[in-house]
Amino acid sequence: MNEELLTVEEVSKILRTTPNTIYRWLRAGKLPGVKLGKEWRIRKEILASKLNETNTTSIRGQRFWDKIGPHRGHVLAVTRDTNDLFDLEAEFFKKGLSRGFRLFKGCWCQKPDDVRRELSIRGLPIEELEARNILTIIDLTDYYNRSGKNGPVQIWSEEARKTLELGYKTMWGSASPNPLSFGGHFHNLIEFESSLDNALRKLPVVGICTYFFDDFTGDNFMRLIDLMNVHLSVIFYNNGSVIYLKNEPA
Repeated sequence: MNEELLTVEEVSKILRTTPNTIYRWLRAGKLPGVKLGKEWRIRKEILASKLNETNTTSIRGQRFWDKIGPHRGHVLAVTRDTNDLFDLEAEFFKKGLSRGFRLFKGCWCQKPDDVRRELSIRGLPIEELEARNILTIIDLTDYYNRSGKNGPVQIWSEEARKTLELGYKTMWGSASPNPLSFGGHFHNLIEFESSLDNALRKLPVVGICTYFFDDFTGDNFMRLIDLMNVHLSVIFYNNGSVIYLKNEPA
């Protein structure tokens, strides 16, 4: 039987994702594979059939992004691991680029160089975007340590003004706080998100705050509810599957 077998690294390049994501799909049965000793291999014809399924999913994904207002919004995005988080941010930035918007990435628990690497792996020309000032990446933790919650909020506002000065109509920004990013005190995070929500309502900005929760029980469940209350809408993102909820006022 003459069947071409692909390595995990080859498949990750074809799908423009990370080898770790491919391993996760293989272990979960999402992508059928065969094990040769300790190494995974994927049959080429199986990958082709999965690519056809992925094309259908991408169409649904485009419809999903269209649900988010293009010029103003504050969205909570929830994932269950960091790979999904980066996948979501990459999709978000690609959609913003396709609409001709300027991009902003705020780093909290992530390191700027790690962000550059992960987004580059997912097909974004980070070096070119930064050189042309289409994308700016800023460490928000540093501003929080110096000025409290007003520091990061001010950076979002300043980047929005810079976006207008550069001739763009809208800025699409993403940041990834951690529930314990603010000195380990969750109420500090809620105060920051509330202040950011108030600021973004007045600016031509679509901001997505991406979080990952590996456990939705106990305190994490209550934290999730509190975070939902200070955002206009919520995305639940898992391995490319999306649920979008609009936060309607009571």
